[in-house]
Amino acid sequence: METSSKNSIQFSHTVTMDTDWRQDFIEKLGAKYLNQRQLVFHENLASGGSYLMEVIPGLTVLVVDLTFHQSISFTKVASSGDFCIAYYDISDQISIHKVNDTKNKVGYHSKLGMGLVDAGLSSTYIPPISERMYSFRLLISKQLLHKHLGNIVPESIVEKTYVKKNTIYFYSHIDSRTRVLLLKLKDRQYEDSSYELFLKGAALQAFGSLIERLSQQKFVVGKLSEFDVQQVVNSQIYLMQQLLEKFPGTEKLAEIACMSVTKYTRLFKKIYKCNPNSFFLSEKLLLAKEMVKSGQFNTIYEVAYALGYSKSDYFSAIYKKRYGVLPNEDFVSLRNCKEVAE
Repeated sequence: METSSKNSIQFSHTVTMDTDWRQDFIEKLGAKYLNQRQLVFHENLASGGSYLMEVIPGLTVLVVDLTFHQSISFTKVASSGDFCIAYYDISDQISIHKVNDTKNKVGYHSKLGMGLVDAGLSSTYIPPISERMYSFRLLISKQLLHKHLGNIVPESIVEKTYVKKNTIYFYSHIDSRTRVLLLKLKDRQYEDSSYELFLKGAALQAFGSLIERLSQQKFVVGKLSEFDVQQVVNSQIYLMQQLLEKFPGTEKLAEIACMSVTKYTRLFKKIYKCNPNSFFLSEKLLLAKEMVKSGQFNTIYEVAYALGYSKSDYFSAIYKKRYGVLPNEDFVSLRNCKEVAE
């Protein structure tokens, strides 16, 4: 159903493994097919379009490349289909992805550009206005997931972790191989003669990387309540907002989640596969790498100071430990950027 609230369009739709679900976009938003796979919106709403294609039985890929001119939110209602959805977002700006009313910032600048969720969960996607929104999504049947993970991960783990309904599997980073692949795909046009072939290859490679990633997870079996998941994710969002500060402490995060430290730490590890401090350091160093290469600072000391490190030597040491090079080897200075611009 389509409604308008405060000049914002709120649009609900279904998603299935076939193509029939896109009829809602045609009937309620005035979208139209350019061909069997490509869908475009009315020019007043958005520029660009989406591309949907079955790759192999049980694996469908959807590319959404749009620049919206109006405020809109897309709500995917809970599906009864036995599949899950892997989201990859490399939009120019941050988009918001809400699963069961839990907000998750996704996109290149937010670092958490990838999510894997059960199709049985409702979710809302809020793209930015006047900025290119680029999303790559894999619709994966659980039978296919089971087939490939079953050869690597114990059967009981697959059943309890990925086959159960209404589960948030994880939100995380896009792995480097998949990010490079998607950036190359982002530069291609739907109309290119080789687009379909390239897209199919990208989908298969992304799926292969996902299977490899899932097989390496340290699984902890046990169903999590939606309330507990939401509380932990809320604390993680707070943690992401503190990246320019010192680690706030597990006690503070547990307080935000309204849990004991013991319960909070256990659930955080289940959801994010590491403890809160390790997660924070990993995110902080990802931000550090962007800042070092941003051309917005004159010295490494300025970057270290902006990140809350009082000693640049210490910052350099942990940076090298993570990336194998000192930050000054990656550094792009503000002065050099100005000289290039002139």
